[in-house]
Amino acid sequence: MCLDCGDEFEAVDLGIGTRKYCNKCADKNILQEEEDEKTKQAEQCEERYRELIRFAQIPPKWKDVTFANSNPNLNPRASRIARKYAEKLGADSPSLIFYSPGNGTGKTHLSACIANHVLHELRYPVLFKKARDLMLEIRRTFADRDEITEADILDRVLSTQLLVLDDVGVDPPSQWIRGTYWTVFDRRLEWQLPVIVTTNRPIEAEGNEETLADRIGEGAVSRLIELCQGNVIDMTGEDLR
Repeated sequence: MCLDCGDEFEAVDLGIGTRKYCNKCADKNILQEEEDEKTKQAEQCEERYRELIRFAQIPPKWKDVTFANSNPNLNPRASRIARKYAEKLGADSPSLIFYSPGNGTGKTHLSACIANHVLHELRYPVLFKKARDLMLEIRRTFADRDEITEADILDRVLSTQLLVLDDVGVDPPSQWIRGTYWTVFDRRLEWQLPVIVTTNRPIEAEGNEETLADRIGEGAVSRLIELCQGNVIDMTGEDLR
């Protein structure tokens, strides 16, 4: 007797291995198991996606910013480069630097567009950090006696698929600042993981102008340049805020 429908059916007596369901119900149960497995996998994918969103730490101001809803007056050339970069991001992608001497030109905006595309469309791990917040977060571990260490923070920052560091070079230079940036860019370089940097400091000096290397160290900038492979996007322009 079929345990599901109650109909009689023929089966070879194999003891505990004897069939308990007729062909119709057995097929139905197989289909149900396949559907249950698909549902389970979909739920696991959604939970992983929610975890990626939590990990990304994209601030509320930028979490809904996309290429589609961006200001059409934003630097068209830089926007095209950023969109193409986001759509083709892969294991061999170089890094990007968005530079402008002034504020409000759209550096952070385009970085957020890339981060959101990679996070929501490609569903790759992304971490969006203000450079100063990262430095403060690491410094805080020196005083706090909790379980989070400097190494824990650096491992999280240095291992994610795409790292966005906003406003690099805003902190006054120090040996510790230079050493920390060196560690970040050196590790990203070793593991060939891209980083997107926004900065108001030029890579090369013009006259007596302070450069990015003056703020974060020659070693860190050397590694960043190698990561970028020449991809420095000049966004000099008027303040759009």
